[in-house]
Amino acid sequence: RIVVMPTPASVAEGSTAQPQSPGRFIVSMNPILQAVFGVATTGSPDWTTTCTVTEADATMLKMQESSFLGVEGATSLKAEITGKIPELNSAAHYRSARNLMQDLGGALAVKEELIYSGYVSGETSKLTLLDRPMNIFALLSSGKLKQPESESEQDFLGTFKTKFKICRNKLENDINWDNPDMKWVKTASMARAHRFLTTRDLHYQWFNPLVFGLVPAEDDGVNARAALAEVEQMKSAALLFAKNAGWSEKIGLFVNVFGHNNVNSLFIHVLDMAELGPAFSYHSFKNLPLDDVIKVLREEAASNFLPAPVKTTDLPGLLEKAGARRRRDSTIGDNAKTLGNFFFAGTDGATSVKAEIVGRLPIIKDAASFRAARRMLTEELGGMATLKEELNRSGFIDPVTGNLTTGTRPFNVFARIGGGVMAQPGMDKEQEYLQEFKDHFIICSNLPANDEHWDSDDKEWVGKASMSKRHRFLTIKDLHWQWFNVLGFGLLPESKGGAGLGRSIALIEVMKAAALRYTSVCPGWSDRVGLFFHVFGHNSVNSLHLHILDMAELGPTFWHYEYKNCPLDVVLKVLKEEASSNSMGSENYGLMAEVTAAAKAAAAAAEAAVAGNRPSIRMANGVEILNLNVGGELFAVTRGSMLQAPPDSLLYKIFAPESRWLSNLDANQRPYLDYPATAFRYIADHFRLLSQLCPEDVLRPVQVPANQEKQVRELAWILGVEEIVFNPQYGADPTLAKLPPRKWQLCCARRSPVKVSTKAPDPPSSTDSKV
Repeated sequence: RIVVMPTPASVAEGSTAQPQSPGRFIVSMNPILQAVFGVATTGSPDWTTTCTVTEADATMLKMQESSFLGVEGATSLKAEITGKIPELNSAAHYRSARNLMQDLGGALAVKEELIYSGYVSGETSKLTLLDRPMNIFALLSSGKLKQPESESEQDFLGTFKTKFKICRNKLENDINWDNPDMKWVKTASMARAHRFLTTRDLHYQWFNPLVFGLVPAEDDGVNARAALAEVEQMKSAALLFAKNAGWSEKIGLFVNVFGHNNVNSLFIHVLDMAELGPAFSYHSFKNLPLDDVIKVLREEAASNFLPAPVKTTDLPGLLEKAGARRRRDSTIGDNAKTLGNFFFAGTDGATSVKAEIVGRLPIIKDAASFRAARRMLTEELGGMATLKEELNRSGFIDPVTGNLTTGTRPFNVFARIGGGVMAQPGMDKEQEYLQEFKDHFIICSNLPANDEHWDSDDKEWVGKASMSKRHRFLTIKDLHWQWFNVLGFGLLPESKGGAGLGRSIALIEVMKAAALRYTSVCPGWSDRVGLFFHVFGHNSVNSLHLHILDMAELGPTFWHYEYKNCPLDVVLKVLKEEASSNSMGSENYGLMAEVTAAAKAAAAAAEAAVAGNRPSIRMANGVEILNLNVGGELFAVTRGSMLQAPPDSLLYKIFAPESRWLSNLDANQRPYLDYPATAFRYIADHFRLLSQLCPEDVLRPVQVPANQEKQVRELAWILGVEEIVFNPQYGADPTLAKLPPRKWQLCCARRSPVKVSTKAPDPPSSTDSKV
């Protein structure tokens, strides 16, 4: 049987997605169709004389020649998937479908078919909004088609309502949800409470889970990690809707994969499983749980974390050099005094510089954020001297020896293990798997209960359990404080007992080799090994530990901590960048030459991983954090705070969804805004504060030093927010409680986006203008 598919050339030759005439369509088709129809360019072919295929095939081909009605979203590649995978309701089926699609030409072949059948515009790569074919969920999400009865339900999505939309079934389908008559079983709602969640993003990469994360970057597609984040938002939005709508706690989320779908735009079935109808069982062969989609995307995304192979040829010599230091005694903090009975409990290693890093860099998982953290420490927070003082003050450093403390208050677990004060039962055998590295490092394990619950989705264990089925830690026996965290590697001057960048890089290379040696010798580990650090600020223990994960079987905690899982290769990349630009001694130059060959592959892998990341993350509460490069400085701001600007202002347009301004990326794939960083910070901070006040509280105008006020005013004028920044404003969040009165007198004016009065503000009303 012949299966006819359009060629890329056939689509490109036409000026629109659909053929203008039968003749033109026939000429642009591949040789198989020409053999069927001949090369006539006018009139319709004589189906009784020119067809050399079966009558059924001739009927199918003539249907394809005409414009598509969109009945059941029928296309030919779609039929191929249905024929080869008649059931598609599990992770295994979903994997098979994605593999089959790749064999059939990948996401681009799907796109060509959707263009051919009229569902996608060849010019914009977005779903079409036509009457023929009618793509119902695309029409609903765009607002071209409305469901009045579902408009009030959009508020149940909370902050997700700007990104997703809730749709309803036909009224008669809802009414007959429990009707056993086969007339209704095929079309009725699958539960008494049945809704659909669709996306407002009409790019074809979101039309169906089959292509999630597989659309090429050159076609504006996102990778598996970004697709995974998007699907997890869909899940959060659907569950939030069900909760706010008052449904039961038994919520089912299902998708129908391309081939088994009847609409060629995204729709997620949201079902209250407490009251299911006959239609649910009838469609069970194609109801794929959304969690299975997430599972497969996680498997695919995990491959982005794998480190490059170790190619070091002289590990014994490198070990010796990495462990050597000119002086162990640090002179930083020589004047530090014992603080009597005052000490930190060491809960999560909490310190104040640490909190500053977390507040300003909520995500440290790539080269750009790791660079920013090191620059913040050295340029703004006092460098290693301040860091040592803080660790001294909180009891993590012995001021006499300069080593990490190994007592119980604070309880520094990896320092205790590395110093031989504490041993983990049953780990002696695993220590032998380090072979020649065992004299320098120690393999550690998580608590048995955390290992046991590695795959638990229970809130009690997510964030506490091990990140994979096989999860170990590698720590160092050298307890000098400069090795407590990779944030400070190479930043302690050699005159103060520091090892320098060259030896720091060598140490990380050796840690990498040791970890991979362990996993290659220890039974049960796959060859998919991930190595991660948690940078100071996001670490829970103030002593060095490298996370060693088997990426073949990851648990929910890995994704919970993705925002701070910084790959070892990324750390190497940044340190080597610094080493190449800094002045180094001859000994360090020799060491650098030795480790350069081993680090090249690691740097390339790290750069590829960074380039594949999207520069934003949505937190559990729905708040989207954007990481920006503004005038050469890294900024982390929430989109919601910036969208308090007037809709007609430039600032609002910059941060609006799908903004073209945020599509200009720097070398590290972060949106770049060409504005003065200091002036922008004053404006951004003003909007941050505004978002923290209720409509009854007033924020006074921004206070700027005289030597910077002109530039801040100019930028505020350019961005269209001068009136807001330099005049008193009422708060913007009605969910917040009114704050107690200030202890100082504040002369404020009634909030107004046009002109601010000098009289005392009246109580805000529902008609007050909001920013």
